[in-house]
Amino acid sequence: MSKRLFEDFEGVSEAQWKQKIQYDLKGADYNDTLISTTPDGIHIKPFYHSESSEAHEIPFTATQTGDWYVSQKIYAYSAETANLKAKNALKRGAEGVVLVIPNPEIDAEVLLKSLPEVGIQIHLEFFDLEYIENLNKLALKAYIHIDPIHRLASTGNWFASREKDLKSLIDYLKISDGYFSNITVNTNVYQQAGATTVQELGYFLAHLNEYLNVLEQAEEITDFTTTRFDFAQRPNHSDHGKAKRINLDTTTGSDYFMEIAKYRAYRVLTKSLGNEYGIENLECYISASPSMRNKTLLDYNVNMLRTTTECMSAVLGGADTVYNLPYDAFFNKPNEFGERISRNQLLVLKEEAYFNNVGNAAEGSYYIETLTQQLVEKALELFKQLESAGGLISSLHEGSIQRKIKESADREQQALKHGDKVLVGATKYPNADQPLLKEYEILPFVKIEPRKTLIEPIVQKRLMEEKEKEEMRKL
Repeated sequence: MSKRLFEDFEGVSEAQWKQKIQYDLKGADYNDTLISTTPDGIHIKPFYHSESSEAHEIPFTATQTGDWYVSQKIYAYSAETANLKAKNALKRGAEGVVLVIPNPEIDAEVLLKSLPEVGIQIHLEFFDLEYIENLNKLALKAYIHIDPIHRLASTGNWFASREKDLKSLIDYLKISDGYFSNITVNTNVYQQAGATTVQELGYFLAHLNEYLNVLEQAEEITDFTTTRFDFAQRPNHSDHGKAKRINLDTTTGSDYFMEIAKYRAYRVLTKSLGNEYGIENLECYISASPSMRNKTLLDYNVNMLRTTTECMSAVLGGADTVYNLPYDAFFNKPNEFGERISRNQLLVLKEEAYFNNVGNAAEGSYYIETLTQQLVEKALELFKQLESAGGLISSLHEGSIQRKIKESADREQQALKHGDKVLVGATKYPNADQPLLKEYEILPFVKIEPRKTLIEPIVQKRLMEEKEKEEMRKL
């Protein structure tokens, strides 16, 4: 198209736009009427302009291909069953699987038998170096995810103790080889307990800093490298050799544009902290899945719509691997229908909506660029406050992080109660043809078992739990 088409149109400045808006408001206050404020204190304006929006070069994905990978999460309670389920998922569209191994009794050789050499992520719910060495001997190109601090925050206890866990982490990094992972930071517990976006990012930064500080103290930080690789061995991808990278496990909330900006902010913050430790171009390989926080038993089919938009946010924000949450994951046992639909939601985004054909679609959006910058600045401010208070682990022991998250969760709960936050089918437009049941296959509510803990654990909880309990008592 010829640029002469636009020669007859003069540019409109930001001041001119604002003046026109104020005129149309007919005396109403611009700030009170059109500017909203998030719980993090970020002001959302009615329009964004190039004059006040600075573009930033933000890495889009760890592989820099613009592609993302459809994965499926599988709990390996039985090695044989999980192996068959993984093969079936890979045969029916998944490009990788996330295998959650609950204990060292699970036979890794049986679990991984005949699985492809790519696309395997392993989440360990225990810390056993001998087991990890055995995984290493199997020579699969797998990412291993293990996060002792996440264990502390979510359960109230370390795997063994602080000293043993962090020592084991250093030993693990020494024995990990090739495709095997380095540091993993899991932020799911913060987001699903009700943390704001800024809190999630600030706690992530403090979380990662604890690990980097341990490596620096142990004089292991200079060896903090891993082989970057083509996750699915696709054509036109290249091997960039050695790169410094962490694994980042996340959940995606419902604020569509804010979540897109969140994933971009994750990469900026990771690189910034790496620079402070002299780690050039520190990257994060981001795995994302929809949050359980806003899912509901009421009109539960709407959960499919929620997970679709949340997966879209993760993809547009630059997540490297996305695995979906089945709409009934919190009240039904794993089943063929729920898992097939959740996988196909991602395949529709990829194969029919072409979400993999445009890399970094959010780049250049004045709104997204501004949100990203504001999130980065506020997260850094929170991180500095945490560090001045002794760091993340000290703050968890003191209980300040738990209190802050609970305050944020309570504000969100009140917003839901008063109608400022809406869950379609639950708080608005209810579906009378889909009533609650007296019992479900899985208890859909938080169950706290009394046990001795070092700290108060951060409790992950869905927003609709209390209302659902109240309705079920009427049955």
